[in-house]
Amino acid sequence: MILAAGVGKRLGDFSRDIPKPLLKVGNKTLIEYSIDFVNTISIHNVIVVGGYHFHKLQAFVQSVDPSILLINNSRYEDQNLVSFAAGLEKVKNNTNLFVCNADYIFNHKTSEEVSCQLKGVVIFCSYDLSMDGADVMKVKVGPGGGFIRMSKNLVDYDCIYTGMFFFESRYIPEVKRFVKDMLQRYDKREATVEDVFKEYIKSGGGIKVADVGKADWHEIDTPEELKLAREAFAENQ
Repeated sequence: MILAAGVGKRLGDFSRDIPKPLLKVGNKTLIEYSIDFVNTISIHNVIVVGGYHFHKLQAFVQSVDPSILLINNSRYEDQNLVSFAAGLEKVKNNTNLFVCNADYIFNHKTSEEVSCQLKGVVIFCSYDLSMDGADVMKVKVGPGGGFIRMSKNLVDYDCIYTGMFFFESRYIPEVKRFVKDMLQRYDKREATVEDVFKEYIKSGGGIKVADVGKADWHEIDTPEELKLAREAFAENQ
């Protein structure tokens, strides 16, 4: 599942008339990088949850790969728990689920690290703190490599989150149950998909923190990050 519904407000005019996933870096759009990434880790069925300027995203994705299922989250101005729940409805109970965001660009080495750790319940992080900053999601890890908590405001933490996670098929019915419950209890304007991890831990489940290696990806949230990514790809062409 690729989450691609947001407005991209911090990008200002860059995403005023198109959804953020259609912004180009180098010779490809952000959504193409995401699709290519999940293909490299042997994902066979892809769901893209769009929202903002949905029909533009839908038309483009269908031109790239007609087999991809597009879902329109009309409540895209809410936080992304709503998008995750909309996509989750289309996930079969006997299917493994990998989730990522449409505003990251990862390299081939990261895909190799991810593809060999798709087992159980996993969130993907990097222990390389060179990309640390105020806007980075920080993760505290237990002695056995298990997830404890995450927040941008953590002072004591071990790694940074990549926006990617995985649930093996046997956990999907349970995830569907507590996500449905979360939609009733949480404020949809504030609840994020990362709150799922907190609820899963509270329910007694365990989450492994898998290391993807060097933190050398691009996350595109601001004009400055878009500029840096475009410059980096221009240098490599």
